[in-house]
Amino acid sequence: MNAPNASLGLDVGGSHVTAGVVGASSGGKQRLYLVRRDMDSLAPASAIVAAIGDCIADALGSEPVGAIGIAFPGPFNYQKGVCEIRDVGGKFEQMFGLHVGQALQDVSGMPGTAFRFFNDAHCFAVGARERNNLEGRRTVFLTLGSGFGSAFMEDGRLLTCHHALPESCAFYNEPFGTSIADDYFSTRWFVDAYQQTTGHTISGVRELAEMHSEAARGIFNAFGTSLGAFLRPWLESFECDELVIGGNIAKAGSQFLSALKKQIESIGNEVNIVFCDDSEACILTGAARLATLEDQGGHGNAEDPGFDFDMDFLVERLRYETTAAIDGFEVDGWEAVRQALHSALTVSGRQVFWYDIEACMKAGVADPGSSMHGFHSFDHAKIRAMRPDPSADLCIVYGTGAALCGWTGKLVSLDSARKVKPAF
Repeated sequence: MNAPNASLGLDVGGSHVTAGVVGASSGGKQRLYLVRRDMDSLAPASAIVAAIGDCIADALGSEPVGAIGIAFPGPFNYQKGVCEIRDVGGKFEQMFGLHVGQALQDVSGMPGTAFRFFNDAHCFAVGARERNNLEGRRTVFLTLGSGFGSAFMEDGRLLTCHHALPESCAFYNEPFGTSIADDYFSTRWFVDAYQQTTGHTISGVRELAEMHSEAARGIFNAFGTSLGAFLRPWLESFECDELVIGGNIAKAGSQFLSALKKQIESIGNEVNIVFCDDSEACILTGAARLATLEDQGGHGNAEDPGFDFDMDFLVERLRYETTAAIDGFEVDGWEAVRQALHSALTVSGRQVFWYDIEACMKAGVADPGSSMHGFHSFDHAKIRAMRPDPSADLCIVYGTGAALCGWTGKLVSLDSARKVKPAF
């Protein structure tokens, strides 16, 4: 029987979603009952949401949880729960702009439960520190798999910026070799290296590790050497004393550890290297812990819109629509308006997928809701990527600039729904 204050952790990947209930007690390797479901990340948004919802239902049964933490690949607006993924081989691209948090609350029938989203490397870091009883002062965490994930801690606290780390506080897009680090420290590098060395193909790192051939040993040695060469200046400037490596490639860690150590042994302080063989459990644990912390901190509440709108008027305007856009200027509380209208539409029997036009803004726009911004504030390739799900009951794109999407359907001005306040 799960404790009432247990939380649920989820890890959403390109081909599957995994969930596990994490108890309130922390410390050590808590045994997790994992539920895994196949999922096609190339599928329409409704199919992906349904697959994640099914996994949540199977993992929970009838047990209550206080919060749900979801490790989701990026780019993603983790605070809002809005997907911003595009141009990554089609994965999750049909969810671009979708308010995934709202969609999952609806499909799971848990409108009162907090759904929180996090970077998967951050989840791994929090979970790995707990499950392995780590005590490093300055720790670098790596997830090596389909991509090169990274996270950083100082005295057990996650860092989002530090003068000794990359500006983005992530390693994946740092220059290395003739490209970026992500191209050298991921599964595809091993596949390419083996093909170039032997002329043959492999499915992945596990197959290579089981060969025990001269070619395989050379490739693992080259990987460890490159990884150490890349990490050495960062570990030194960060004064790192603990390096934690997870992900599928970490399962073959013994085959490149020696080469890695040789590269970093010259830095001033000793670095304790830890390989995690339970990366998935670490991610689920970290997602659940982070969700609980945010829930206790009261984060994620919608801001006060500052003025009232006639929700009945808006519901009536949308009664017969399958797609619509809601636009307006100088709106400080779009999320509060969205939540209020979602509740009203749900009561009227409508099921809504919400798409946030802010996902289409160009980088660096400081105040997306301001009338100061216009046509040129948006990335029009992103606008073209935001498409309604044809199987959804009602799809609404909302926010200042929503009209630019050009969706077929009604355009509603939020100004038309303002309640007129009596004059005194």
